[in-house]
Amino acid sequence: MLLILFLTIPAVFCKEMIVTKEYTDYLKRHVEWEVVDYEDNIFRGWTVDEVKALLIHELPQFDEILPNVEADTALPSKLVWGANCIHGVRNQGQSGASGVYAGVDMLSDRCCIHTGKDHGFLSAQEVISCDPRGGRWPSDVLNYVEKARGIVPEACFPSKSPNTPCPNRCVDGSDWQAAHVCRCTVRRTCIGVEFMKSCLEDGPISVGFYVSRSFMSYKSGIYKCDGSSLGLHAVVAVGYGDDPECHWILRNSWGTNWGMKGYCHMACQTCGVHGTYPSANVACERFVS
Repeated sequence: MLLILFLTIPAVFCKEMIVTKEYTDYLKRHVEWEVVDYEDNIFRGWTVDEVKALLIHELPQFDEILPNVEADTALPSKLVWGANCIHGVRNQGQSGASGVYAGVDMLSDRCCIHTGKDHGFLSAQEVISCDPRGGRWPSDVLNYVEKARGIVPEACFPSKSPNTPCPNRCVDGSDWQAAHVCRCTVRRTCIGVEFMKSCLEDGPISVGFYVSRSFMSYKSGIYKCDGSSLGLHAVVAVGYGDDPECHWILRNSWGTNWGMKGYCHMACQTCGVHGTYPSANVACERFVS
C-alpha cells in the first residue's frame, strides 16, 4: 500500500492547476494590482508543468556581455514607444521561445526606428530553426543575426513548429540570403533602472525576469512578484513611467487576451526585471539594413 501511494504522488503534482478559483480569490484579497476573473483567465485548465514549458529554464551566459555606457541623468518621467514602428503583440504558442521572440521583436521595432525601413515582424522561426547553438536569450539572437548578416522578415519564413528545418529559400521561392535585413552591428546592455531608461530613449529593449505563479492572473495595474520562481521569461519593454511609482511598460508574447491586451506594467525593481539577467536586457544601437 505504501509503495502504491509513493508512486501516485508525482502524478498528482504534475496535474496541479496553475489557476484555481480559490487562488484567484486569494490574489484579489492580497495584491494591489487587478486580478483577472477566474472564468476569463486564459490559463484556466493549464497545469503547472504546462506553464513551465512556456518558460526558460537555462540560465543565461554572461561571457559575451558588453559594458554599459554612461546613463543619461536627465531622463523624462515618462516615455512610451507607440509609433508606426512598434509592431504589436505576438503569441509564442506553447513553445518556451520567449527569449527568441523578445530579441527578434526588439530588432523589428528598432530596425524600423533606426533605418526608416519597416520590414514588419522579423522571423523568430529563423533563429529557432537555423541557429546551430540553439540560443534561448535575446543576446543569443543578436549573436546569430551578426553571424548570419541579418535576419529575414516573417513573410519569408513564418512561424511553424520548433522542429522545422532551416530553409534555403523563402516561402515564396525568393532568394534566402538576399532576404536578410536588419543586421545589428552595435549592441548595448541595459542593466539597472537608470540604464534601462536611458536605453529606452532610442527604442524598445528586450528584458528578462523570473515568473511567479500570480503572473498568469495579471489583468492590469503595476505588477509585483510574490513567491518563488516557476522559470524565466523574456519580453519587450516599450517604455516606463514614474506615476504612481516607477514601472516598466512591457509587451508580452502570450497574445492579446492576456493582461492589458498583451501588455503589462511591472514595478521597476521586482522579479529581477531591472537587470538580473544581462543576456536578456539588451538593445541594438546600430544597424546595416
